[in-house]
Amino acid sequence: MPRAPDHSAANFTEAASTLSNNAATIFAANSKRRGVIIGNPSDTVMTFRIGGTASATAGCPIGAGTTVTLKGENVPSGLISLFCAGASKAYCAYEWSE
Repeated sequence: MPRAPDHSAANFTEAASTLSNNAATIFAANSKRRGVIIGNPSDTVMTFRIGGTASATAGCPIGAGTTVTLKGENVPSGLISLFCAGASKAYCAYEWSE
């Protein structure tokens, strides 16, 4: 029977702030990344992008009040950026790595 992974040795990083009509890198590239959760508690759609700068026309949308989870063997290692066209919209994010 396979053993459950030991997450007690994982490194967790939290990012939480606001965006005002701009983009921000929320996590630098990380070859040891094992998962990411990006939360958008605001009332405005945000866009995240892996390996480049997110914008209104580049990246994947995260609906207002939703989260995106990336985990498993194919988690991307590139930088992750987030964009919001609204003023002072909050986000929160977690990354875990080896």
